Amino acid sequence: MSQRNYKELLDRIKDQLSKEGVKKQSRLVLPQPAVVFVGNRTIFRNFKEVATVIRREPSRILMYLAKELATAASLDAEGRAIFIGRRAVDSFAVLLERYVNEFVICPVCGSPDTHIEKQKKISILVCEACGAKSPTRG
Repeated sequence: MSQRNYKELLDRIKDQLSKEGVKKQSRLVLPQPAVVFVGNRTIFRNFKEVATVIRREPSRILMYLAKELATAASLDAEGRAIFIGRRAVDSFAVLLERYVNEFVICPVCGSPDTHIEKQKKISILVCEACGAKSPTRG
């Protein structure tokens, strides 16, 4: 095999591999936050659905969002989150993505199949796929 043919084969396989690498996607698909404004309040209508998809306690997610948005928040009977003041709609999507990366996705294998355990005063993210245990803040 000549040097030129080998180089051409390497270039072809490199192109194919780079196209394949782009297709990587996660099984976890967050729903777009449905946010409406009522007076001076911001209502996150599909909050309970988001909590169900990422398998976390709604009160913990609400506490995280309220802290990051620096406002008071509460849950109503229908599973909606109500925030005091008007907040940007896209800020909810950004904060949820950050929450998922920090408290849901396994840092070792990238699986969303995790749960949080409390050991003494430390919260630990336990992966159900690979068994890894990672400390988290909060």
